[in-house]
Amino acid sequence: MLLCSLFFGACAAVIAQKASTNTKGLILNGIIEFSPSSASVFYWVLAVLSVLFVVAGGLTLLTILIHGVPDVVLTGDVISFPVGFPIKRAFSLPYSQITGLSQSEVSGQRVLMLHTATKKHHIVLNWLGSRDAEAALLQALAQRLAAVGTEPQA
Repeated sequence: MLLCSLFFGACAAVIAQKASTNTKGLILNGIIEFSPSSASVFYWVLAVLSVLFVVAGGLTLLTILIHGVPDVVLTGDVISFPVGFPIKRAFSLPYSQITGLSQSEVSGQRVLMLHTATKKHHIVLNWLGSRDAEAALLQALAQRLAAVGTEPQA
């Protein structure tokens, strides 16, 4: 998040400089043509959007530093895990509501999906830190689901 904020901060500075000194028009992909004044407005819009990304990143970092990110916790009858963006809050889901499990991986992000009758809940397994922690979570979750009569689908 910090690197993203720094990147968009640099983008905002470069684009704002371009917007303030622009004297030429702009052609996007040979399709859309902007006059010099319209091109400057376009650059300013991009600069403002970049600044908004920096603000959102800063607020997210601040929230994480103050509140932290909730852990995945298995108790006797519920699993608690972080949900929400950009602020992660703990969410508790009773094992009795889980109808199945599935996993997927997209661009290196491993995700465990907890299926209920109405919704799929996602736990990003990469946050657990290691493959051993992932395996331990999956095994413990499968045991708890078996205890309440749910056969997990992997």
